[in-house]
Parts: sequence; structure tokens; C-alpha cells
Amino acid sequence: MDREQEMLAAADAIEEGIGSGQLQLIPPQPDEVDEVGFTAVEGRLLVRRALARERDPKLRRLKIKQARQGSRPLRCEVCDFDFARAYGPLGEGYIEVHHVTPLHASGVRPTKLDDLACLCANCHRMCHKTRPGESWRTPAALRALMRASASKSTHAAPAAAS
Repeated sequence: MDREQEMLAAADAIEEGIGSGQLQLIPPQPDEVDEVGFTAVEGRLLVRRALARERDPKLRRLKIKQARQGSRPLRCEVCDFDFARAYGPLGEGYIEVHHVTPLHASGVRPTKLDDLACLCANCHRMCHKTRPGESWRTPAALRALMRASASKSTHAAPAAAS
């Protein structure tokens, strides 16, 4: 506990910051990465302020209900991943629900079930992943990208074996 005083001062600053709304009063922390950069101290509590777009949880439930009509398995609309098949009872009923057009692009408007897609976590991340010169992608665009990538690797395999 050689950092007890430092920790108490940080706790006081957090408490003061919460009370006053001035969280920037928290003193900067010393460099917590070792000389070679292979370890770092993690687990400190941080306070973050962020804006979040409003979402209605009932739409998620309704989209999942729609996807399961007719006793269909709940699968990713891009890659067909089925959480229940992969994880058994733990995965039963689980899927992420994604806005096909992100709310930051569509703005405030009514959302219909057709505006949503059921995705596995990997496909959901890939829909949101951006690169320089690119923006978000729709599930249909991601599906096309996956098919093109699979087609290239299928055609490349025989050439690599020669």
C-alpha cells in the first residue's frame, strides 16, 4: 500500500468531481507501463461522459420474435451463425440487433422492424468497422464482402498447393 496517499487523493478528487461536475480535477496518473511496454496496470475505475442515441428495447424483442416465426432458428443474417447451436442452452435466444442504417446517419425518426437486422457479434462489429475512406456497411454489403473473400480464398487454395 505504498500508493495509499495517492489513491486517497484520487478518490477525493473523484468525489469532488462528481459533486461539482468538474471531473477534470482528477490528477493525472503516473506512467503505468513498464520500460519495455509489456505490462500495464489496468482495472482503475474511470468516469466517462458520453452521448448515446436513444433506442427502444421493445424493438429488439419484436425483431427477435419476428426472426423466430415459424420455429426458425435465430441466426445471424450475414453469416448464419446460430448461438444456440454453438453454445447450447447458454446461446438460446441470443443475437445482437443492429440498425441497418446507423442512427447517426438516419437521424431521429421512427424505426420499423425492417430497419433492423439480427447479427452475431463478429458481423455486428464488422458492420461498424471503418477504415480510411470507408464508412459503416450494411449487412447486405458485409455478406457480399464475405462471399467475395471466400470466393478468392477458394480459388487461391489450389494455386497455393501446386
